[in-house]
Amino acid sequence: LVGIDPNKVTVEEAMSTSVYSVNPETPLDEVVSEMSLHKYGSAVVMSNEKVVGIFTTVDVCHALSELLKTRLK
Repeated sequence: LVGIDPNKVTVEEAMSTSVYSVNPETPLDEVVSEMSLHKYGSAVVMSNEKVVGIFTTVDVCHALSELLKTRLK
């Protein structure tokens, strides 16, 4: 939204209506692959039609960091 005046644009106009959602049991490799393939910045974690969390690219980095630490020992 470069060049857009934030004082004249509503959240509804700026937001993405396409949401990537998963359930808590979805394998991590599947979620990360989808996020990478479609360049999603996050996945909304849903259980029983309710949001129970948001898995972000920062969470991906944290998981990768933990994996690398354990693999390098």
